[in-house]
Amino acid sequence: MQQKVSFYFSKMKNPIWIVCFAMLLLSSASTFASNNNYPIGSRASAMGNASSTFENVFSNFHNQAGLAVISHFGIGIAYKNNFLLNETGLKSAALAIPLKSIGVIGINVSSFGFDQYAENKYGLAFAKKFGDIISMGLQLDYMQTRFTEPYGSKGVLFGQFGIRGQLTENLALGVHVYNPTRTSLDKTLNDRVPTILKSGISYQFNEKLVTVFEIEKDLEAKMNVKAGAEYGIHEKFDVRFGINSFQRKVSFGAGINLDNWEIDLASEYHQNLGFVPNMTIRWQLNRND
Repeated sequence: MQQKVSFYFSKMKNPIWIVCFAMLLLSSASTFASNNNYPIGSRASAMGNASSTFENVFSNFHNQAGLAVISHFGIGIAYKNNFLLNETGLKSAALAIPLKSIGVIGINVSSFGFDQYAENKYGLAFAKKFGDIISMGLQLDYMQTRFTEPYGSKGVLFGQFGIRGQLTENLALGVHVYNPTRTSLDKTLNDRVPTILKSGISYQFNEKLVTVFEIEKDLEAKMNVKAGAEYGIHEKFDVRFGINSFQRKVSFGAGINLDNWEIDLASEYHQNLGFVPNMTIRWQLNRND
């Protein structure tokens, strides 16, 4: 790890990029910043990223099994402004394409970085329901990292998969595995794509209140316990909050429902690094049919 960090820092010519990259390292303590399975989506962010049971277009990033219930074409875009710096912004987009009784195709892309370091990840997912209870999903990812010379660019293929169970009308369970094959970009630098296991539950107490709880384990880091809640103060407006145990973060946000559109805002607060605001916009064709 020290060898890899020293190598990266030695290639950064501008001190401001060293500061940005060091901040990212600190914020991503559960795994080295490069190749991270970044949490994406403001609803998830506001609820502590306890998102393995969610069912929307951003299930492309959380648990692909959640795509299986989508019955109309949907699209989502997201932006996360890490540390209020443009150079560490995370940009993402996702599609959900239902194929009638066959299943649902998911397409997603995310991009992080600046001119001296960048990560791009492209995913193709497929999800399907099996009866009224079980949904399953899997995804093939291509990740590319680009650094200043002489490190250059490297790319790798790996996968992820998930299962979701609607156990009762109000109770759901989700399980997800990211990179089960423990694929690496560069073994000599220990540049490993993290292998992350997570399992979560959600319980809907009534039409207004939903709670979520999740346990996440990176094989090379401590366990992270996450929890959150969403409360609908109006049929078109929700408020949310969440917590994380490992990085000791709190989060909060809100969502606005405009028929086929949803706009979600959130911010995470890290005790050392401050606020990380983010925003998503989701659109789904004839969602209220």
